[in-house]
Amino acid sequence: MWPMPEAVDSEKSGGVREARKAANKAAILGAGRKVFIETGYEACTIRDIVRESGLSPGTFYNYFESKEAVLGELVQDLADLVRSRVREARAAARDPRSFMEDAYRAYFDVFASDSATLQMVARNQNIFRGVVFGADQGALEIASSGDASGDSNRPVRGIFEDLEADLSLAIRYGLFPEFPVELATYAMVGAGFELLVRMANHDDLDPERAAKFMAGLLIGGLPATGEKS
Repeated sequence: MWPMPEAVDSEKSGGVREARKAANKAAILGAGRKVFIETGYEACTIRDIVRESGLSPGTFYNYFESKEAVLGELVQDLADLVRSRVREARAAARDPRSFMEDAYRAYFDVFASDSATLQMVARNQNIFRGVVFGADQGALEIASSGDASGDSNRPVRGIFEDLEADLSLAIRYGLFPEFPVELATYAMVGAGFELLVRMANHDDLDPERAAKFMAGLLIGGLPATGEKS
């Protein structure tokens, strides 16, 4: 039996509402990212985000309760993308060099392909360091704001857990000799983040060069005299 006209109208109106809700949320997230780049996360206010979005304060609060929640969702989306791309690259690796280089290239490519996100991270590098390494309670609140479970720092912590698991598996299969996996994980994530920040401010550093440098450093150490990275 064909649906009654009013049922069709109801389905259409429901679809319009969902589309409007998605558009409003995307507008707020886009405005937040722009404000975080131009004003800085710590200096900006909800009013700045609302003004940039073109929506009303009431509409903002229908979706987010704070600027922490806005940044938290941006962090969640970014962390999910990074985890997916990097794990895929590591899973395809067949030797130690590709395990490191391909994963770092995938990581740097995520940001190089989205210059606004790269600039947001560089502009707010201190708060992002806090989010990545759990340096302070404010950063933990931001990280957990983007996660529906409320698990503190879950979005970013997953990146560390993935790397630890993959390194342990690589050691088990003989790709690497035994080494302290937890320490290596923090060193690898930290060094990658610092190069990412530099990439945002220096045109001479692209994902390919950064990935090759990091892989060479981790696999072979610093280049000998006369060698170039």
